[in-house]
Amino acid sequence: MKKAFFILLILSSSNIYAQNYDLIVKTNKDSIACRIDSITDTGVYFEMKYNDTWIHTDIDKSAILEYKYDIIDRYLVDFKKGSSYIDKIREPSIITSDMYSDRYLFAPTALGMKKGTKSYNTYGFLLHDIKYGYSDRFSFAVGTVVLSNFYFIPTYIFPINEKSSFAVGDLLMISPYPDLFFFGNLLYGLYTRGDADNNFSVGAGVWTTLGDEIVHSSISPAITLSASLKMAENTYFLTENYYVAMNRKAVASYDSDEINMLTDNEFSQNTMAIGGIIGFRIIGKKRPQNSWQFGAIYILLRFGEVPSEYKQAGWDSHKDEGDFGFVPIPFFSYTRKF
Repeated sequence: MKKAFFILLILSSSNIYAQNYDLIVKTNKDSIACRIDSITDTGVYFEMKYNDTWIHTDIDKSAILEYKYDIIDRYLVDFKKGSSYIDKIREPSIITSDMYSDRYLFAPTALGMKKGTKSYNTYGFLLHDIKYGYSDRFSFAVGTVVLSNFYFIPTYIFPINEKSSFAVGDLLMISPYPDLFFFGNLLYGLYTRGDADNNFSVGAGVWTTLGDEIVHSSISPAITLSASLKMAENTYFLTENYYVAMNRKAVASYDSDEINMLTDNEFSQNTMAIGGIIGFRIIGKKRPQNSWQFGAIYILLRFGEVPSEYKQAGWDSHKDEGDFGFVPIPFFSYTRKF
């Protein structure tokens, strides 16, 4: 009897959430999540699950302790196997301000994540990572780019006051395959001002790359600027922006009609990259442990000057000098909190 009234108490306190099932509590303490069709002087006619199939049945009123319409959130009820009998009612999830405050769209904040919190993220189904809060101050993420590159992001938080926090972290990217070797590392410091809903972050770091397959070895400054703005209970506007300089491996080809000769020369060219992501986060109202992020990635490249010897007649290299325009790319990601 106490169990039946406890279930009724839980359900009554959660009636602000989506309600999809009716409830019948029997005198033998069994509780049924169902769809009530009609009620007569002698019985209640309803639809319930039996062996995982919804069937129509009825029950005598003398066997019923209580019944209620449209009171059970179907996302919060756990059934006994194959039936509509309630095993337990879970407490409703509530969208809290700090559920997603540890990162923007990809970039971290200095607000951190709570101890024991876990998350899974996928970016366009091409990047996948998992993140874990070992404490309120330290978290660690590991990810992969469709099993070709791997990245690791440890972050340590230094709270300053209620509105400010500082973090140090590292983004290590590596491809272990000899045919496409790449090593990139961003060691950074990050300052965040604001609360979990509305904030901005400024970061600075050193970007280091090694290898010749993608870029030449480089040690360059990197700057980030990110922000979060709450627009509705479950909707946020997010932006993160990056500046980084690096050396790229460029090739100048000599091909002249006057001389039957084809020559390729490699040279290192300074490149400035400005890019980022602008978009929105939508948190599930019924299941706030799920969120979806939509937006666009933008990239603006500026290639440095080509050595003068490759600007002579017959050399083809000048097209890689100057700006490579604004390129928007659609962005989608999904996050699951545990």
